Amino acid sequence: MIALSHVFGNDLVLSEGGLQTVSGTELTRQGLLRRLLTVAGNYVWQPDYGVGLPLMVGQVIAPEAMESVIRAQVQEDANVDPSQVVSVTVTDEGLGICRCDVSYVDAGSGQQQSLSFSY
Repeated sequence: MIALSHVFGNDLVLSEGGLQTVSGTELTRQGLLRRLLTVAGNYVWQPDYGVGLPLMVGQVIAPEAMESVIRAQVQEDANVDPSQVVSVTVTDEGLGICRCDVSYVDAGSGQQQSLSFSY
């Protein structure tokens, strides 16, 4: 599958006279980031889609609760192999910043992948 490349919070990118596209593991990675940063209820047709990590900024950090909700949403993604374990680690880096490390198996490639970001 090919889709427009769009990293959540950034603009679309022009490439060779058109919009940049993405496929494979990068498509999955971008989709997972979008799912984790989207606030649940913002998609009318999929009210359970999204974790809403931006809403957690400024709140008391509860790594176990965050890991649980992130794991559940990653497992819901069609591009993640549902038969494999999804590993999530949330680390409090201080000053209200969390680091999130997600490990999953890409359904298309069958390869272990990782997604790491701070918020």
